[in-house]
Amino acid sequence: MDTQLERTYAIDLSSLMRVNLRELTWLPLLMIIAVVVRKTIEINILGWTTISYIVLGLSMLSFFIMAVIYLRQGTMSRFVLAVILFQTLFMMSSIISGTDFKNCFYDTCSIAFIAMICDYYYEKRMEMLVVSFAIAFSLCVYLNALHMIANPDLWIVSELKMDAGYLLGSNYNQMGCRMLCAVVTSILCLKYSKWWWLNVVPVVLVSLATLLVLGSMTSLTGIMVFILFCFIPFPRLMKVGIMSLLVFVVFFQVFVCFQGKGIEQNPVAVYFVEDVLGKDITFTNRTMLWDAASRVFAESPLVGYGNVDGDWYYSHMSSFAKGPHNYIWAMLIYGGILLLAAFTYICYQSFLGFFKVNGKYVLIIYASIAALFLMMTMEVYPPMFIITLLTLAFYSPHSSINSQEQL
Repeated sequence: MDTQLERTYAIDLSSLMRVNLRELTWLPLLMIIAVVVRKTIEINILGWTTISYIVLGLSMLSFFIMAVIYLRQGTMSRFVLAVILFQTLFMMSSIISGTDFKNCFYDTCSIAFIAMICDYYYEKRMEMLVVSFAIAFSLCVYLNALHMIANPDLWIVSELKMDAGYLLGSNYNQMGCRMLCAVVTSILCLKYSKWWWLNVVPVVLVSLATLLVLGSMTSLTGIMVFILFCFIPFPRLMKVGIMSLLVFVVFFQVFVCFQGKGIEQNPVAVYFVEDVLGKDITFTNRTMLWDAASRVFAESPLVGYGNVDGDWYYSHMSSFAKGPHNYIWAMLIYGGILLLAAFTYICYQSFLGFFKVNGKYVLIIYASIAALFLMMTMEVYPPMFIITLLTLAFYSPHSSINSQEQL
């Protein structure tokens, strides 16, 4: 009798301790905020070293918690596997070349976390995921605005404008991808509640105003193009616009960015860039950086050089600016042809559902990716923000966000 009572008590106690992880809201929200804030905001700029380590610790803890929860399923989607393969190749290149493996590992954990949490919750809890991302990214945008207001020397006098010191990525050219993620996820929340207009309008205005004041024209153009896509009323027309922009990006990459300084000797290209686009033929000396990128890539075309830093760029490419200012060239420098192939496969997986969906909100995600790819022809952004949008694009067609409901 006593044994039976003990057994019953143990069973009841264990049932009380069980938690339905798929029904939780606060834990995924806190984990997403920790991961997003760690990568989006440069906390060290404020001199808050202790807080920076705390946020890093929370981010890593979030990854390990999510990894345990996810792996307990016993299955892994092809998309998550592709993302992990992409980051594993990145880390392997860093080990082989002796570059910054530590930060590459931290970023790998963040990216794997985003892929796993979306795969785990997308079927029944897509609203929770989108709202959590919107809260996290919007918070970062508002904190950056407050930081700039408190430090007017960062923007108020054009001659004194600094190239670093901003919360969003330190460099003002790095703000665009972070702000785009905030704008996109906030707009997606309108699918679930019109009250989100109270955040959409401020986050859009703050983002555009910040980029306009700082003169970050690449990011400003990208976000404005995305916003224009949001006003297209017909799904088919929106699809045509997205595909047209992606085709333009591919041709621009191949016939302009891959040409490096050679474009300056091509009269057709000169006419197109200067007379049609109205741009400087060197794209503010970017052609020199692309040319330098092609030379270093040729020395290690298969595996690249890993997670290189600013000093590496200055010593191996050019002292004029840090990095190639083009994401495809950056990818080839990071991990060579292998890493670019893995990234291409992730993009392919993300766009598999593009032609099958007509839901306005899903197409908004694809429009944001097209706008980001346009921005990436002139800038290099951390993979986490790119993978975040690609992950949302992959899972959204199969989730509650796939609807023809209009904004």
